[in-house]
Amino acid sequence: MNTDKFDKHAKANLAFYEGFMNFTKYTIIAIVITLALMAYFLV
Repeated sequence: MNTDKFDKHAKANLAFYEGFMNFTKYTIIAIVITLALMAYFLV
């Protein structure tokens, strides 16, 4: 993606969005692992 035309505010928003997406991805992975472990130990 070409960000040359973006101003400072748009670049800050993009950086925040990328960080937020990474955080969300890791949170979902953590929830899936937690559920898998709960199911494993429940049996």
